[in-house]
Amino acid sequence: MREQVLVADQAGLARAAEAVAAEPRAALDTESNGFHAYSEQVCLVQIATPRADFAVDVLAVGLGPLLPLLADPAREVVLHAAEYDVMCLKREWGLTLGRIFDTHAAAKVLGIERVGLGNLLSDELGVLLTEDEQRSDWGRRPLSPEQLAYAFADVQHLLALRERMGVRLSERGLLSEAEAEFARLTAKEPRPRQFDAEGWQKMKAARTLDGRGRGVLREMYLLRDRRAREVNRPPFKVLSDLLLAEVARRQPRTEEEVLRIPGAQATVLRRLAPQILEAVRAGQAGAPPPRPRPERGPPWRRGGPDPEVEERYEKLRRWRKERADARKVEVQVIAPNAVLMAVARSAPRTLEDLGRVEGMDPFRVQQYGDEILTALHSATQQQLL
Repeated sequence: MREQVLVADQAGLARAAEAVAAEPRAALDTESNGFHAYSEQVCLVQIATPRADFAVDVLAVGLGPLLPLLADPAREVVLHAAEYDVMCLKREWGLTLGRIFDTHAAAKVLGIERVGLGNLLSDELGVLLTEDEQRSDWGRRPLSPEQLAYAFADVQHLLALRERMGVRLSERGLLSEAEAEFARLTAKEPRPRQFDAEGWQKMKAARTLDGRGRGVLREMYLLRDRRAREVNRPPFKVLSDLLLAEVARRQPRTEEEVLRIPGAQATVLRRLAPQILEAVRAGQAGAPPPRPRPERGPPWRRGGPDPEVEERYEKLRRWRKERADARKVEVQVIAPNAVLMAVARSAPRTLEDLGRVEGMDPFRVQQYGDEILTALHSATQQQLL
């Protein structure tokens, strides 16, 4: 039976580091408290070696001696759906993993349809995951036996899964493509959390309320964020969207009217009633904000590309679909939408120019570069006529 260790002191951390240092490969996963805190924090880091599993209580001991080991490109770190973990490690410790293998990305490159960890472990190894503690509060101590069982299960089979994925990638000549994707994931940078003071405009109620109602909705949205910061809770757990919308519609004038609004417990409403009434008055007194316009399409396409860019983008999409169908993979494996749009905007004419487009890593240029340039500059049917 594998040894499973909760690391909660410096001696245990040193032992975990010693175990990792002895291996060329280790599996890793993280657990954070994003569902329970305003400012998300990594609370647990799980590491598996061929012989043991370690759950490092980073709130108690940090990562210390493990950091240079995980940053060493001579050691492969195996993860599943690595992007989130990569960005969390950079955000918390400035750690860039030296070399990774992402079983989720590998499965996509292989054209596997069921790419969730539970699906892959079941389909590839016959292992069933039964615990589901993903949304539990990982910041609370002590950790429950159920949480620890879930945490260990997330990493203890990753090394075996990586072996199987690696063999299949090599057999099909896809290892270089997968490694290019791993490198792209490793380079991901975390975005600092910034409060969007105009985020209220994305709420459905913002498009149906009158001017004063929108003003009240905006003030309630700002109130919710201030309160969430004070108590370090996610905004949706402080006041619901329903409550914000109903306050904006009803615009209560007394505490009794506040208490009749649905969307929160009476104790919460009674405690926040003075601030809610103040937000209502501020929203009514200020200049009514304009009605928000609905945003159409993903962010990287907003702003209306000119017709020539749109035409080039559609050419690239058609090429990508044909390539993906031939490979029996998702179109995003060939190239993400944002990369295609970047190529369409810059309209490169040489492989060298194509390589300078953001997202066009060396593998994509080598593997698909000539096809992309041909598709990009091919004549349309209308031009032929």
